Amino acid sequence: MTYQELVKKVSKALTAADASGIGEHVAVQVNVTGEAEGWFYVEVAEGKVMVEPYTYDDKDACMTADGADVLALSTGKLALEQGLTEGRLTVDGSYDKFMLLSGIFAQMPVKKARKTAAKKTDDAEKPAKKPAAKKTTKKTTTKKAAETAEVLTAPAAEEAPAKRKCGRPKKAETAAKTAAKTTAKKTAKKTDEK
Repeated sequence: MTYQELVKKVSKALTAADASGIGEHVAVQVNVTGEAEGWFYVEVAEGKVMVEPYTYDDKDACMTADGADVLALSTGKLALEQGLTEGRLTVDGSYDKFMLLSGIFAQMPVKKARKTAAKKTDDAEKPAKKPAAKKTTKKTTTKKAAETAEVLTAPAAEEAPAKRKCGRPKKAETAAKTAAKTTAKKTAKKTDEK
């Protein structure tokens, strides 16, 4: 990227920002190092931002950074505070005046790298959700006792109990069958004794 392209891109990004919240005049010269070496200034006056490819003699502060970092800062790929803490840009002069520009840079939406491919593979690795367990209700002991009593007093000649899907009869059916057999045996013994 050339110096002229860098200034044009930074100017386009920053002049669209709303500077009405900055009540003072601020002038910051930006010294660009690296591939697009040169300088320009950012001036905030009367709620408007201007970017011009000149030096500013009566500047409040001076920022020095690599051309790629200046572009990343103006397009929202790098936050101002992050650039300062990581040492990617330095500031000389009035730090307080320079930080007034943070409101302008904060308007630039910070763009994060998309991780859609990684997200898709993470989703594929996740196990499928287990189906919800079936809810069963437990009968109280008094209800069970009443049912058992009813089964024991049932008549002996009863149809064969229906079987469950798994092939085993239900507990109540087994108890009824046992009670019927017991009743039949008792009846048979009484008739034999007479």
